[in-house]
Amino acid sequence: MRMKMNCALAGALIGWSALSYAAAPNDWLPASVDGTCDATDVDFSSASDGFATCAFSNVMTTDDGGLNWRVRSTDLQQSLLWAHAESHDVLHAARRGLYRSVDAGLTWAELGNLSSFDDSIFDAHWFDQQHISLLKGADLLYSDNGGNDWTLVYPAPFQVYFSKLHFPTALTGFSTGGITTGMGSHGNVARTVDGGLNWTLLTFPHSRIYAADFFDTLHGVVATQDMELYVTSDGADSWQLLGSTPANDLLMDIDHRDAQHWYAVSFNGAIYETRDAGATWETGYQDPQHRALIALSVKDGAVVAVGDGSQVLYEDRVMRNSFD
Repeated sequence: MRMKMNCALAGALIGWSALSYAAAPNDWLPASVDGTCDATDVDFSSASDGFATCAFSNVMTTDDGGLNWRVRSTDLQQSLLWAHAESHDVLHAARRGLYRSVDAGLTWAELGNLSSFDDSIFDAHWFDQQHISLLKGADLLYSDNGGNDWTLVYPAPFQVYFSKLHFPTALTGFSTGGITTGMGSHGNVARTVDGGLNWTLLTFPHSRIYAADFFDTLHGVVATQDMELYVTSDGADSWQLLGSTPANDLLMDIDHRDAQHWYAVSFNGAIYETRDAGATWETGYQDPQHRALIALSVKDGAVVAVGDGSQVLYEDRVMRNSFD
């Protein structure tokens, strides 16, 4: 589903981004959640089976594509940050350590003893059951035995921070993030071309990156703390201003169905959608209480967005009239 971005269109539209037509009524349906979950991440292993991590040691699962969710405690005594659904039964979650469940989240065991080291795990990418790239603190690690042992492959330099991993192919990946201090805000981007074994820090002369998505090895988009969107067509070697984020909102996650059709969620509790590679945006949903939406999952079924206050939004039009 990782498709090449139409850079001619994106280039022609650089310098502006606007809100356009409104989404149809009831495009987004609040899902049923049977407990409390301030969600931090969400992932689906199939069109029906999904998994989300929550603050305060909770997780939640769905087996109907995201319409209904069951919340349970992990007893891990930490607010979890990252979710990966390998299958209906096999789930992974992380914060201080990397944890695995083989019974759909009922019990959990740690992999690799990473909790004995400082800093949080922010993201990880499973290439297969043995090979994993992982972001802990600002450093990038690699495992070739299913997470039992880890090698530090990129110790981040001073004032370099990452928060997300993006692998459009098995070999090429990007790590994005940044830092904000009293001296200002700056973003960071690193690239690997050998599946996470070696990383190169690239130049990104803009503010901290909060959300990013890459369509292939060359083309991607990032959203910054300054509420600006930048696109690349050369594998993050250079970046061009696409325009402001929709409604000048702080975007927390971006994901795509194809190179033209993107979704984004915001700290202000909105779901945005573009069908022309970020030239114009529609507001699909706005939480009346402006509670943050944190993460998206765009897989073969409905798009699902999660966030604070047990918010789960389900793309109802997929069920209502099939996806166009």
